[in-house]
Amino acid sequence: MEKIILINDSKFESIIMKDMLSNLKYEVIITNEYGALAKIKNVNPDIVICNLIMKDITGDKLIKNIKAINKNIICILSSSNEIKLEDYPKKYIDEIIHIPVKKEELVAILNKFLHGNDNENSENPDNSSDGFAFCPYCGQKLDRINNNFLFCPFCGKKIK
Repeated sequence: MEKIILINDSKFESIIMKDMLSNLKYEVIITNEYGALAKIKNVNPDIVICNLIMKDITGDKLIKNIKAINKNIICILSSSNEIKLEDYPKKYIDEIIHIPVKKEELVAILNKFLHGNDNENSENPDNSSDGFAFCPYCGQKLDRINNNFLFCPFCGKKIK
């Protein structure tokens, strides 16, 4: 199982991304910019998804530090701003995703780096599941067996 570290100072964004990645069968670890380098050294992830704008550092600078630890880690910069891969040094940033990201786009990007293709169903047989592992509003873990909730059973917010 591939390991992904999410670096973001927004818990809300982290929970939503973790939920998507967990449903795609990735092992996901969430951290912020302060604990990121220690997590990278301890976990040795396959991929790092790092938010661009954080409190004390930007994601592109943090990715440069991550690549100094292990140049083989795939580093993806995420942002809700309109940024382009061409705006950043290619030797550090491997890809850019725009938040909110659609599940299909995320699958295509991950497959491109991990499996060498863009076929979104190739390595993720459970890709058809649109259920959430965590409520994107309150963060409560949802029952994986019955994950077709229209509303969160904990906070009542509509999740589909």
